[in-house]
Amino acid sequence: MEERLFEGRLEDRQENIPIQMMTLTDRDGRMTPLWFRLETEEHEVRTCRIEQVVSRDEKKYVGVREKQFICKTRLGKACKTLEMRYSVETQKWRIFQFL
Repeated sequence: MEERLFEGRLEDRQENIPIQMMTLTDRDGRMTPLWFRLETEEHEVRTCRIEQVVSRDEKKYVGVREKQFICKTRLGKACKTLEMRYSVETQKWRIFQFL
């Protein structure tokens, strides 16, 4: 997975990669993602810092409420833009797609 991430072959398609996320939540309940961890195909855990939150929105897909975050992060030497989603019902984070 790491090689695929760094070579950019994951771009422009839906991925649905489960991740562990560290967020900052303010008094009003607004979440700001700070960094996330994911497991590679080689079963290594990688930590990636989010450099910028480009946009945030709340979506409802087939009755499922999700918070959508478009973020810029550094994967190796490359800077990538990803769409991450947080399921309000299950309280789980995932990388939805690489943009």
